[in-house]
Amino acid sequence: MKPNPNYGNGIFRRRVRFDVSSRQVHVDLEDTNHAFRLVLSHDGEHITAIEPEFVRHPFNTCPESKKYLVGLLIGQPLQQVPDIRRALETRSSCTHVTDMTALALSHVGEPGLERLYDIEVDDERDGRARARITCDGLAMHDWIVAAHAVVEPRVFAGQPMMRGFHAWAREAFSGLQREAAFMLQRGYFVAQARRYDSSPEREHPAIRDGMPDGVCYSYSAPVVQRAERIEGSRRDFTDNPEALLRFER
Repeated sequence: MKPNPNYGNGIFRRRVRFDVSSRQVHVDLEDTNHAFRLVLSHDGEHITAIEPEFVRHPFNTCPESKKYLVGLLIGQPLQQVPDIRRALETRSSCTHVTDMTALALSHVGEPGLERLYDIEVDDERDGRARARITCDGLAMHDWIVAAHAVVEPRVFAGQPMMRGFHAWAREAFSGLQREAAFMLQRGYFVAQARRYDSSPEREHPAIRDGMPDGVCYSYSAPVVQRAERIEGSRRDFTDNPEALLRFER
């Protein structure tokens, strides 16, 4: 894809909201490239339903990935949540809906819990980008990144933002800080798409992106061969973060 001529002047924004009731977890996510809703239901002992809604997505094939989650999760005992989450990580499904499902599973036993995460990643300037995340308005992480590695704060200098991040973050953080770190890294990863201009969409099917096979459902063979980019699926929330989670089509 050709470079985005506006890169360097904007901000990638992602907002994630979830709330937990006695028998359901609702998770909403929206960013530049995606808008999803998800409901995970259970009867107190087993998962009874997983219902992702693909409101906005980059490829026509993305909604097909729902069948993998349904096949994996329905009927699974809640007592085996850690094992289920590990299984999720090995499946070629929609990366972001899988993350939302893992988040729901992490809090399925905490009725009444509500959280709102806001992720911001500035376009890179002079080789550096600022990546930050808040939870319910409280700052959780605020990092300067260069060449896909943390530069500041200095205590984390040299730690990776791509391959190797999760192994480091699992050791470095716990609880809410760990959850926020994982979310910030995923936002940083998706923010790299701002570097490129995928218009006109009809000229940029998934097969031409050169992504590694299996990185997500639509980039997995043989699906990638028929994954077409959806016209008008991108949004720029640089100047209107208040529009996030309105799910405007």
